[in-house]
Order: sequence, then structure tokens, then C-alpha cells
Amino acid sequence: MTRQIPSSMVTVTFSTRRAILPAGIVHRVATLAGADGLDVDATTAPGRWLAARLAASHPAGLVVRSLWVPAGEYQSSTNRRLIENLAYRQSDTPLFVVVVLPTATTFHELTAQLALSGSRVHSVPVVLGLPSAALKGGRPHLVQLGSIRRFAEEWNLSVAFDLSGQFDPTWEAEAAVLRLGERLTIVRINASAPSRAAVGRDRVACRALHAAMDRDYFLEVAVAPEKSVPFPITPRVASYGARRAADYIAERAALHTRELRDGISHYEGSPSSRGL
Repeated sequence: MTRQIPSSMVTVTFSTRRAILPAGIVHRVATLAGADGLDVDATTAPGRWLAARLAASHPAGLVVRSLWVPAGEYQSSTNRRLIENLAYRQSDTPLFVVVVLPTATTFHELTAQLALSGSRVHSVPVVLGLPSAALKGGRPHLVQLGSIRRFAEEWNLSVAFDLSGQFDPTWEAEAAVLRLGERLTIVRINASAPSRAAVGRDRVACRALHAAMDRDYFLEVAVAPEKSVPFPITPRVASYGARRAADYIAERAALHTRELRDGISHYEGSPSSRGL
């Protein structure tokens, strides 16, 4: 049963990154965690195997909201079949294809790798995925994010952050989210990140999550297992971290909604036209 988050702008998905589980158990874990769907990582050989099994066993009511593929393999025959299969099975819910960019790439190379004309054939939204290794501290990275945002606006794309890996702990989370603005639509984090006790990279990821949720734009939060989840393991144990993370996200969304509502009430009750 999905969890009702008090904002139609935020959805929570269970990510298959590090989940080495049969497709049926993945569906069960996502259901127990109260996720709104699946975030499928097909950037590795095991991930592609699981993605194919999920596409073949895709049940009604639990959709694949995002599919991560390497930029250089976006137009491969395997990925084309996978994308078409998933999109066909869930025609009422859009499938976001996250094209994971190499850590160092030019916009000319990016255009060639994406083969943007092919995205129209698939009729699915394309998202530029920034891997953990590409997230750096310092001003040059923020300047690069500004360029990525302009590129995304020109081609009508959105952007995803993968904060579930080994990114630079000096990465400026709030500034990075601000640079991308409404183009940031997906944030993938570890299940251990959404917590008041988060430390290290988890704390940075939690700050990015807060900054992204405090905007009034659509956001998908993909929750990945903190460590590799092998088989055999019970679905309830595997879902514990994701369920706890989803509870935190729901609480944060409720807080944001309440503060926004109170702020509007204060503004409307103010004698000043400026709300002061």
C-alpha cells in the first residue's frame, strides 16, 4: 500500500540499485515500504538482468517510474526493447529514462550520445543523470551545473542527482539544487540519508533532499538500499530501511505543506499589501 505524502509534487520510489533480488521480491519490498513505484538501475549487467525480469513480470498497480541507463548504451537494441516494453505496459504513467552521463563529457558529445531524435521515437521523457562521481565541491562544479541547466532547458530535458554513491563530501548541496531549479526532477539517495542523525555523505544528501523538497516543483525521491541486498532475504527485512526513509520524507513533506499554508495565512491576514 502506497504512503500518502501530503504533497502531490513528491513521490517516493524504491531503487533497485544494490538490490540483488528476484523480481517478485523487489515488488514485495517496494509494496511493504509504501513506495509509489520502482526506480530501476540498468547501468550494470546484474541491473540489466533484473530490469528485464521486472519488465516481464510487471504487475498492475506498481509502475516503474524511472529507468537508469548509461548514455553510451541508450540507443542499444537491448535498452530500446526494455524501454518500449515498460512504456507499453504502463501507458497511463510516464516512464522517465535517466541517461547517466560520463563523469567528463562535453555538450557536443552529450548530444551525440543521447541521440535526441531517438527519444521522440520512444515517446518517453529523457532525464540527464549526474552520477555520484560527477558531484564535486567548489565553484567550477556550480558553473557546470548552470550550463547543464541551460542545455536541459534548450532540449526540454530534466536532471537527476545520484547521491547514493561516493560523491565529494564537500559538494554544496543547497547551491547545486538552486542552480538546477525546476529542471531537477529526480534525487536518488541511500535509505540511511533521510534522518536527523545522518552524518558524512548521508548528511549532505539529506540537505539536498530538504532543499529539493522545499521547492514547489515535482520531485521523485528514489530510495536505494544502503548496502547490497542479496538473496535470500525476507521482503520485510529488505524493506525496513526504505520504509523508514519514506516515513521521514512524508514527515518532511507534511512540515513543508504546513509551513506553506501558515505562511499564506499570515500573508492574507496582514494589513500590509506586502504581507509584512
